[in-house]
Amino acid sequence: MKKIIYLLALPLFFAACGQAPKTAEEAGEVKQATAEAAVFTVDTEGSMLKWEGAKITETVHNGTVSITEGSLAFAGDQLEAGSFTVDMNTLVVLDLTEETGKFKLEGHLKSGDFFQVENYPTAKFEVTGAEALSGDPAATHRISGNLTIKDVTNGISFPATVVVSESGVEANAKFEINRNEWGVLWGGTKTEQGIKDFLQNNLIKDMITFEVSLKANK
Repeated sequence: MKKIIYLLALPLFFAACGQAPKTAEEAGEVKQATAEAAVFTVDTEGSMLKWEGAKITETVHNGTVSITEGSLAFAGDQLEAGSFTVDMNTLVVLDLTEETGKFKLEGHLKSGDFFQVENYPTAKFEVTGAEALSGDPAATHRISGNLTIKDVTNGISFPATVVVSESGVEANAKFEINRNEWGVLWGGTKTEQGIKDFLQNNLIKDMITFEVSLKANK
């Protein structure tokens, strides 16, 4: 009976596969701050990384992951270098309660099914380039960098709003990644997956949305 269900479901799952855009770029050389740069330390209490993922049934889950360290280096208002690290063990689901499966989903995402936090406890973003934008009401910069998840490093780029003042720096950005490009697969790698794991993996949409909010001080 289960085999019949899988076969009947295949057209739906294959229709959902292969449609997500490629988001990973070639990893670049990480920028280093010059001696003259003003370096700001990320305020881990005031900074946060939000995430959002969805199933093909349109069920959406969201939550946060804590930023544990980071810095941003500027020459004037131009971002020269920067990085931040997140603790994957702090991954929290916000849209569910204990009664509706909050702890179950958190454990599922942290387990070997997805992020394998026991083996890969941190993720990291490192700046490889920053271009100041003009005439864009939604962003001040386009930032490029290396994103490392589960020891897989790929380049990404995205628009961001970066404001430098005497009191510090505030940087905000929202971007998407295709989780497959970082090996975030239910059931291991694509070549290792059996039919059940393959179908389970494709119950989940490929794209993960991240929203990062950084506050940094001298």
